Order: sequence, then C-alpha cells, then structure tokens
Amino acid sequence: MPTSNYTDSELLQLILLNDEKAFNALFERHWSKVYAVCYRYVRDEESALEITHDIFLNIWNKRAQLNINSFKNYVLTSASYRGIRKKQQINAIPIDYVEDYSRDGHPLTVTHLYAANTGEEKIRAEEFETKITLILSELPKRCREIYLLSRKENLSINEISVKLNISKRTVENQLTAALKHLRHGLKYSGILLILM
Repeated sequence: MPTSNYTDSELLQLILLNDEKAFNALFERHWSKVYAVCYRYVRDEESALEITHDIFLNIWNKRAQLNINSFKNYVLTSASYRGIRKKQQINAIPIDYVEDYSRDGHPLTVTHLYAANTGEEKIRAEEFETKITLILSELPKRCREIYLLSRKENLSINEISVKLNISKRTVENQLTAALKHLRHGLKYSGILLILM
C-alpha cells in the first residue's frame, strides 16, 4: 500500500522502524502547513524554510525518543514556538559583535555574542516543544481543538462557534479551561507570557 494511504499514526510507527519513505510521506503531508506557521511569525522565506527543515530533521534524529500523540499538533506547535523565538531574535536590539583592539587600534578578534548560546538554546527549545506538546495532549480532544483553532488558526470565538456548531459560551469555557491547564503546566517556565 502506498505511504500516502497511511494515517499519521501509522507512518509514525514506520518511522520508529527507520522507514525513510514513511518520514518523507509525513514531511510532504505537513511541511507546507509548518512553513506557513513559521512564515507568519518571521516574515522571511529563508528563515521559515530553515525552521521547517529543522523541525522535521529533529523528528527524524530523535524518532526513538519522541512520544507524539498527534503529529500535526506536534509540528504546528513546534512551528509556532520556533517562529516566536526567531521573531524575538530578529526584533531584539543586538549587540552583535565584541571587538578586541590592539594598541594601534586594529581589531584583533571579532566574536559573535550569540554563538556561545546556540547549543543551549536548541536544547531549551527542544525541551519546551516536548513539554508544550505533552501538556496539549492532556487536554480533552474538543478542548484542544478549540484552543488550536483560537491560537494557531487565529479564529475568533464567534468563528469557532460557527465552525464547530457550538455556543459561544462553550467556546469561551473551553478556552478558559485550556489556558488554565497550560498556565498550570508551564508554571515554572519563563516563556509562559509569550504563549498567553
């Protein structure tokens, strides 16, 4: 059976068996959505592509350790988080370089300040992605769906109400519950305010 006929969950199981075709099928199925989320934050094609490829590369490299309930939710959450981080870096007031000068005024070395933190940043980003995905996976399906429609697809309470054919009050209650759950789960995370 062609890999295009498999569900995401079935493809994930094949990836655990090192099936590259299954991985490529998931990549083809989801990369454009992940790219769109990244681009929405960074507004730069090259950066959005880089983040997208990093997300999928990370999944392949760590396939044995990852516990993913919903592949789509996982990659879109990763895209949002990485997009936010990249946007913060782009918008930061950078002190890009420190120069050491010799006595005659010529620079001896030029050191980029961000270089030293790259590895640590990656580890933190990966840990946070795993944490947020786990917290979202604990929510009831409808509650998670409403949260994602609100935060990831930027739909209003009214639009969600119409789309899911439920009352606005139900949407508000579910969003409140989802945010409360996320706040509790991320209580000790310094990135809580970014998400809310």
